[in-house]
Amino acid sequence: MNRYLATGAIAALALAAAAFGQPAPMGHRIMPQQKWGMPGPWVMANLARHQQAIMQGIPRPYDSARDSTPDTAEKLSRGAAVFVQHCQSCHGPTGVGNGQAGEELSPAPANLAWLARMPMSRSDPYMAWTVAEGGAAFESEMPAFKDTLSESERWAVIAYIRNGLSAEPPG
Repeated sequence: MNRYLATGAIAALALAAAAFGQPAPMGHRIMPQQKWGMPGPWVMANLARHQQAIMQGIPRPYDSARDSTPDTAEKLSRGAAVFVQHCQSCHGPTGVGNGQAGEELSPAPANLAWLARMPMSRSDPYMAWTVAEGGAAFESEMPAFKDTLSESERWAVIAYIRNGLSAEPPG
């Protein structure tokens, strides 16, 4: 990725976070990129994925993916269990990207608690693509779960993340 394009994209993401009233992510080591409230290095793989989604769209077959089931207590509880079993070791128990297995990863695991508050996390196609395909295409260690988790398990963990990593149904 072009250095200037990456810097501009990081700035745009930081400005977008500010525009949506979101605080800068916490729980990560301070790096030079974090001056002036800019996201840390963990955001790079997410940024590359987000940039691809904006510039080229979500790849098929995820471009029309939709979660057709409501976010019930049962579904969110199942999503929490999937998160604990498959995600927590890297993303941490509260989803801030500070899990023990992710400590030495570069880029660091995404801060899902922060990401859950961003507009892109509300996109079913974007989240389905992320969980199913993982991060190999973006030089991230996130595994692909399309062959490990069933479609209903993937949607349950997506709902759990979108719900702020809470198994309590909204509203």
